Amino acid sequence: MTTAPNPGVQNQMVPLPIGTQVRLQNGSTKTVLDHRYSGAANVLQYLVDKQKADWQSAKFCTVVQPDVTAPVSVPQPEQQAQPLPGGRLVAPATSHAIATDSDHPGVSDQKIHHTPGGLRAIQLEDRTRLFGPNVADHPQILGLTTVTDLKFTTQARLTIGDYQQDERGLYVNVLVEGVLDKVAVPYDLIEIVLTKPLLIPGKPTEDTQLETTLVVTPPVNENRIQFDAFYTWAQLARLLGLPTSGDLRHTVCTAFPQLGVEARWYERLASGTNGVNHTSGGNKLKDGSGQIAMRPITQEDRKASEVVRNTDWNLSEVLRASRPVYVSHQDLLQPGKEMATTLEAESEFLVEPGQYQHVLGKLTELLHTPGLWSKLGIADLECDDLDKESGQVVPRVSKDSYFDTPGLPLLTRGVVLRRREVPKKDKAGVYLFAVKGRMVALGGTGKERIRLASQVHLIDPVQQPRLERFLADKSVDNAFARVLDDALPGFDPSGVAIQLVVNSNRVKYTFTLENSTTVEFSADEATATFHGRSATLHCIEFGVGHPGLFIGQGSGTQGSGAQGSGTKASAAPVQQQPQGGTPLIMRPYHVPADLDNPALFDKRDYRQYQALRDSVLAYLFGTPEPKLELAGNKAQRLAQILGMTKEK
Repeated sequence: MTTAPNPGVQNQMVPLPIGTQVRLQNGSTKTVLDHRYSGAANVLQYLVDKQKADWQSAKFCTVVQPDVTAPVSVPQPEQQAQPLPGGRLVAPATSHAIATDSDHPGVSDQKIHHTPGGLRAIQLEDRTRLFGPNVADHPQILGLTTVTDLKFTTQARLTIGDYQQDERGLYVNVLVEGVLDKVAVPYDLIEIVLTKPLLIPGKPTEDTQLETTLVVTPPVNENRIQFDAFYTWAQLARLLGLPTSGDLRHTVCTAFPQLGVEARWYERLASGTNGVNHTSGGNKLKDGSGQIAMRPITQEDRKASEVVRNTDWNLSEVLRASRPVYVSHQDLLQPGKEMATTLEAESEFLVEPGQYQHVLGKLTELLHTPGLWSKLGIADLECDDLDKESGQVVPRVSKDSYFDTPGLPLLTRGVVLRRREVPKKDKAGVYLFAVKGRMVALGGTGKERIRLASQVHLIDPVQQPRLERFLADKSVDNAFARVLDDALPGFDPSGVAIQLVVNSNRVKYTFTLENSTTVEFSADEATATFHGRSATLHCIEFGVGHPGLFIGQGSGTQGSGAQGSGTKASAAPVQQQPQGGTPLIMRPYHVPADLDNPALFDKRDYRQYQALRDSVLAYLFGTPEPKLELAGNKAQRLAQILGMTKEK
């Protein structure tokens, strides 16, 4: 670090990049933590307004500017257990850690091992190469805040609250949330990057990194991070490898109708290098929302995007006011919540009541014996139904209401149209509606199968005419109805209503594997009643690709203020377009053709799922290949047992 006196600083406009230290006349040092004062900002005003510095002491200060080649590092508070509201005490988690700057003192080693300082050094070098040495010419972060949110307990995620354009550039509001009990030691390391989609017809979709927007290491117990990122049109043109003269706004938005923001959580690997443990957002909307529409996305854009096969298990998007399916069905669909599609890999088996109880006992034993996990290929194991106070596993009670039309064509053919309720967990107004459609199998065994599904939140109570209209609408953007039509072409939803109710006692486990692959396991005792007769099935199921829907945080419309409504710091244009030159967008839903892709069974995480399923079955039943009957669809089998339908 080099020190530069500024005797007349109160009359100067001095750039203040985040992490810059300012030494006051009284000897105290202040650190710039607010990006809205970066660029041409008044140093004195920052010190007085934001740091509560004495005016006279601030007037004669020394600005400590970072060297261009050194990483900008924001000092972190001491990491230790802290009392939170309500008397709860949260300490940094011990399940994983990050490599710190002190572990690798040299800047070169920090870069190699992706420490916080190393990631910031890489960011600064990339930006300097592309935008020049003056940090005032670099993209900006505005209004960074970190706070404690005790209510957030789901998987860590990134959500774009809103984004806007003006004549200067693009503003994006970003919210990053994590789980307090799973913070790394000594603190979380999160890299937030700007991405563009790499779309090649006939190939899987990819997110391509344009640049690192922010590297953040939030203080202990502060798990909610929010900020605004600002990019000028000239900066975006350089990042995207586009011409940097003329109408840059038009150039950028025409060539790239969609960008994204992705968050990456790092952890320390055995080699001492930090590696990505979990991601959220980006153009693929992984485990959150991350897409930015640079111009209004049309139905023609969505239709054109269908030439690209998507092999991601989960795709979803918060329903914003501009999405056509919401415009057409806003009297039925809940705004600000997700519509999702999934490619679900499932292996479901019937077990006898005695086997069912045996399985529950073995799983409880496994949960409390972490020394066995690595032998089964498990990195982490959690039970969603564990009572943390008693340490006992308490099955949840759920109610599944299956919809069908007269004649029961869906139940007969094993197509699921279902509302799921979990009384002890659901909040008021929750109406989770799902369809599980066509299935493809590998090698004709039935054991290896993947099916297409969709989920959405409806407005409770559901009006039947509105539901019928929604299910009959097979327009481009209505992924839910398209999944249903693909499973049963020509299905007429007239008269659709609840035909069968299944009440279940369920225990659910989540297995985390290498590279953060997760596999869900559930054990169900499912009972249905019809005309005074009852039937019960006991099933165990392994699955990958089952999404947890969440409520979006943003209330802004998509692309408000917009026109008419990887490789880090790369300047080389690599965007791929289909024949005809129409720009592609990454659609936030699967289409039926995505299911007809043998490559799904060759995915690395699918092979992990297979290996985990087989190793856990061997553990549960004491034999490498237990002889279990395939369960198929529970509702379909129960309907057959009760005489509602005939077996096909």
